[in-house]
Amino acid sequence: MTIVSIDFSILFPGICIARDLKEFSWFAVVNSTLRKKDKEDLEALCIKYPSLKILKTQTKRKTQAEYHLTERNKLINYGELIETIIQELQVQLKDDKDVIVCIEGISFGSKGNSLVDIAQSTGMLKQQLISKILKGDHDRFFVFTPGELKNAIGCKGNAGKLDVFNKFKEDPILEAVKKSDLFKAVNTEKWIVTGDKVISPVIDMVDSYLGIAKIYQLAK
Repeated sequence: MTIVSIDFSILFPGICIARDLKEFSWFAVVNSTLRKKDKEDLEALCIKYPSLKILKTQTKRKTQAEYHLTERNKLINYGELIETIIQELQVQLKDDKDVIVCIEGISFGSKGNSLVDIAQSTGMLKQQLISKILKGDHDRFFVFTPGELKNAIGCKGNAGKLDVFNKFKEDPILEAVKKSDLFKAVNTEKWIVTGDKVISPVIDMVDSYLGIAKIYQLAK
C-alpha cells in the first residue's frame, strides 16, 4: 500500500509518500520568495538527500488596485500550485496500484481572509486529488484534524511546530523512518533550526509525515 500524506498550505505545502510503511520520500513546493542563503541551503539539501525534492511556482500573488484583479491573481497562483503538486504525484505514483491519500483539515485558528484563501485552495486540491490521483474513489481519501495528527506522533494537540519537529527527530514512531533521508537530514543539518524556528519547507515536510503516523495508528 502507498500512502500519500499532505500538509497543505499556500506558501509551503509538504507531501510525504510512504510505501508499505518501509520506504519514505518527500517533496515540497515553494510558493513564496526565499532568501538567497535559504535557496542555496535547500538546493544543497536535495543533492545530498536525493529522496527529498523541492519544487517552485512561477506565478506570484500580488495585491492590485482592483479587487477582482487581486482575486484573479490568487486563483491563477493557486491553480499553478495545485497543478504542480498533482503532476509530481502522478509522476511519483505512476507504478503504484494501491494508493490512499490523507490531508490535514483546515486549522480552526485560521481567521479572516487567510481562512477564505486556505479554504478555497484546499477545496481545489481535494477535488484534484480525488479525480486525478484516486480516480474518483472517495473511500481512499482521509481528512484528519491538526490535533489528531499531532497526537499520532505522540505530541499534544496544541503542540507547536518545534515540538513536532523535535519529536520526529527523536522518535518518529515508525522505526523504518530512521533510515529515511528526511530523518537523517534533520539529525545532521544544523542550519535547519535557528532558535525556535525550523526553516520551511523542511518543517512542512516533517508535518506531512504525521498523516502516515495516523494511518499506521488506525491500522493497528
